[in-house]
Amino acid sequence: MIDSYGRNINKLRISVSEICNMACTYCVSSLRDHRIAPDQLHPDELLRLVRLLHDHAGIEKVRITGGEPLLYPDLVPLVVGIADSGIQNIGLTTNALTLQKFAKPLREAGLRSLNVSLDSLAPENFRKLGRVGRVAQVLKGIDAALGAGLRIKLNMVVMRGQNDHEVVDLLDYGLAHGIEVRYLELMRMGPLYQSNEFPLFTMQEILDKIGERYSYTPAEAEADSTSQRFSVPGGFFGIIPNESAPFCSTCSRLRLTSNGKLVGCLSNPTEISIRDLLDHSNPGTELQNRVATSVTYKQSTAFTGSDLGMSRIGG
Repeated sequence: MIDSYGRNINKLRISVSEICNMACTYCVSSLRDHRIAPDQLHPDELLRLVRLLHDHAGIEKVRITGGEPLLYPDLVPLVVGIADSGIQNIGLTTNALTLQKFAKPLREAGLRSLNVSLDSLAPENFRKLGRVGRVAQVLKGIDAALGAGLRIKLNMVVMRGQNDHEVVDLLDYGLAHGIEVRYLELMRMGPLYQSNEFPLFTMQEILDKIGERYSYTPAEAEADSTSQRFSVPGGFFGIIPNESAPFCSTCSRLRLTSNGKLVGCLSNPTEISIRDLLDHSNPGTELQNRVATSVTYKQSTAFTGSDLGMSRIGG
């Protein structure tokens, strides 16, 4: 679907569940904030909605998120069903705490790529930022995913005074393992929306850190990428500059919550339910109308933030 700004909205982020086994400080206030939506879709309902969006709304790429999608009991059958629907570009965003167990079956089911959230390589700092878990588990999961043949990117949310000193360490790790690292500027979402504490570490500051160790040059990225990409000797890295250089003008994403609601923009909390269309004998036209309405909430140039939690709408 082409929106009023000429963007091809062909990517879907699915939050399969709002529960998570970590409680990252920029996402929630505590682990107790993660709750399963009382009206969470049945796996069959979720798959049917994905198929409808593929058949009638031009969705070509799917990324499964959460919450933590590896906690979703029907994850592997869901990936199989999405692949069988004709969508071949299937990815997943995960904290990788339990990835070691799931890497091979997910690859066999049709998963092609992973984004692994990894904000620190230091055991104590990893637990401080995520409140739960051990970084050793994550690294074992990454090794298992590489062994299974999955493409991986590492996502690091960089925060001033908390993990900015590890920017180069993560790049070193990525280059040593053939993995591209993407650094994210902090977003004004959830508990950080309108908060007085916002430890932003900017794109230029990230580049300055990397420049102390590596020479870098701009590199080509996909036309609708949210990341500014750079090459260094031995590989690449990217920066998603939510504050410094907002990516809104190229955003091609639509989000589906775990209870069947569309979210067109991270900066707009308006949700449009499509769950009822599962009961329609011919839902195509109405689905297109609701997708078109959801897309109108997209920003044209700048991200303004919202109180939406990322576990609800998919990271």
